[in-house]
Amino acid sequence: MVSRKIEKDKYGPGWGEVIFGAVLSLVLGAALALGYLVVKPVVPVDRLPKEPAAGTVYYVAGSNKTDSGKQWMRKKELLTEGSSVTVNEDDLNAWIADETAPPAPAAPAPGQKPAAKPAAGSASLIELGTPNFRIHDGLLQIGSKGTLNIDAWGVKQAIFVQVAGRFEKHSGGFVFAPDEFYIGSCPLHRVPGLGGFVLDRLLAKVKAPDDIAAAWKKLADVSIEGKELKLTMP
Repeated sequence: MVSRKIEKDKYGPGWGEVIFGAVLSLVLGAALALGYLVVKPVVPVDRLPKEPAAGTVYYVAGSNKTDSGKQWMRKKELLTEGSSVTVNEDDLNAWIADETAPPAPAAPAPGQKPAAKPAAGSASLIELGTPNFRIHDGLLQIGSKGTLNIDAWGVKQAIFVQVAGRFEKHSGGFVFAPDEFYIGSCPLHRVPGLGGFVLDRLLAKVKAPDDIAAAWKKLADVSIEGKELKLTMP
C-alpha cells in the first residue's frame, strides 16, 4: 500500500486540504483587516467636512452645554408625570452626566481614617467613558471615547465607539435600533454577528432610572425631528 506521505509528495495536497487552507487564509485575513480598522485612528471634528477624505471615519460630539441641567430636570419632571416632552442634545447629555457621576465619598467620622480605595481590577478589553448624545439626519448617535486594552501585546489604544440609529416599537415598548455601528474605523454593522458585546457595554451606561423607565413604557410615539427627540404620551 502506498503511504499517504508518498501520495502527497507525488500528487500534492488533497482537495480537502486546499479548501481548508483557503478558508483559513480568508479567516485570518479578515481578522487582520478588522483589527487594523479597529485601531485605525478616528478623526474628531466639530462638524463634518464638505468633502470627507476617502476611508476616513469622523467623530462629531453632540452639544453639551453646562447650563442645561435645570432645563432637563424640568422636562424629566413633566415626562414622569405623564406629559409629552421634546428633548435635545443638551438635555440628553445633562441627563447622562448626572446618571454617571460617581457618588461623593462619605465623610469619615471623627477619629476614623478615610476608607481605602478599592484595588483596581483587571482591565476590560474595551473601557468606555461617559456616553455622548448627538441628533442628526434623523438618527440618534451615542458615542464614547474609550481605551482598547490588549494585555497580551501590551497595547493600550485610544478608540472611539459610536452607534447611530432610530427607535422602533416592540411589544415591550420603544427600543433603540442601530443603523450604523463603528468601533474605531471598523464598520461592525457590515459584519454580521460582531459587535454585540461592545454595543451592550455602551448601552449599559445609558440605562434609565426607574421613574424614567416607567414613563418610557407608556409612550405612544418616539420620533426624531430635526435636532430634537420627541417623546409623545397618549
